[in-house]
Amino acid sequence: MQTKSFDQWIWCAMDATGNEILSYFLVFISVVLTVVYIRWLKYIRTLPPGPWGLPIFGYLRSMKGNLMHLRYSELAKKYGSIFSVRLGNQLVVVLSNYRVIRDAFRREDFTGRPHTEFTNILDGYGVINTDGAMWKDQRRFLQDRLRKLGMTFSGASRILLESRITYEVDAFLRRCSMRRGAPTDISTSLSMSISNVICSLIMGVRFHHHNSQFKRFMDLIQEGFKLFASVASINYIPIMRYVPWKRGIRNKISQNREEMANFFQETIDEHRETFDKNNPRDLLDAYLIEIQQAEEENRANQLFQGKNHDRQMQQILGDLFSAGMETVKTTLEWAIVLMLHNPEAARAVQEELDEVVGRSRKPTMADLAYLPITDATICEILRRSSVVPLGTTHATTR
Repeated sequence: MQTKSFDQWIWCAMDATGNEILSYFLVFISVVLTVVYIRWLKYIRTLPPGPWGLPIFGYLRSMKGNLMHLRYSELAKKYGSIFSVRLGNQLVVVLSNYRVIRDAFRREDFTGRPHTEFTNILDGYGVINTDGAMWKDQRRFLQDRLRKLGMTFSGASRILLESRITYEVDAFLRRCSMRRGAPTDISTSLSMSISNVICSLIMGVRFHHHNSQFKRFMDLIQEGFKLFASVASINYIPIMRYVPWKRGIRNKISQNREEMANFFQETIDEHRETFDKNNPRDLLDAYLIEIQQAEEENRANQLFQGKNHDRQMQQILGDLFSAGMETVKTTLEWAIVLMLHNPEAARAVQEELDEVVGRSRKPTMADLAYLPITDATICEILRRSSVVPLGTTHATTR
């Protein structure tokens, strides 16, 4: 009987001790959660106002579709020109006012790029999605070389670039005349002409619109935009990269990028065999001259922040081609739509062009100073059109 009583006492003591430990543990957890919650409240009070969203997903489920810029516009009306929103595990601060955006982008603190699945695929190459020293060096180099190749307001190189543009305008108009009287989608034809201007500037080549290799390249560009959009959610919820169909899309992106890289590499190899350092023909020649000079000065390992030279040239060509073609094409499509819906404005521009330039030649940049109506119309088209609604994403550098 005594043994039984002792055993009962032991069990009671252990039970009491267990309850006490559990109580202490619950108190500890409560304190930790309270501290975390208080710190979180202090943190979010330092952020611009914005919607809370759901756990894990944040406000992502409300941003589905291709009209995110319109949703952001609605949120700006509610929360102001600077607001924050959490998309998955990413905190996003949205600037939706011209003055605010201008003031922010004047500061170097806002020149960074977010580290996302998209930037991981690019692996730090190119110029559009790089930051830091790489971005500064490439931006400076491109501005200088493109200016020398004609992207300026004066000089012989500008005249050469204008002649290339004029040639492509004539080719575009000929293709349109073949469809006279029939409904047509001008998007493909516009892309062809714009792409040839860009190709002549950066690679010194021009492709015929029936060229199968060039058609494939254009298809890869368009498909790339769609594929990256379809896996955009991975940027905000990284674990989704392991979802089978997302992995399949990512593999397709890698395959397409490899095919584009091979396309560019063929051109790089051809230029490497024929370029003259005293007479650069295009942007690719300018890069090859820069690489050769770096090798002669024993600083080749420092060029492009130590990255592979050919891969950097491939990505630069891809960046300039895709970004340049898509933005110019979208702007021209907006111009056509707005002119169709405002025939009086189109008539005023045509009358001014007939009076100042005539119909025996194409207008040039030199004529713009004498074309105030045309100049104002172009500016209004740029103001009204939505070319890149969300711009490119930025991150703070500190």
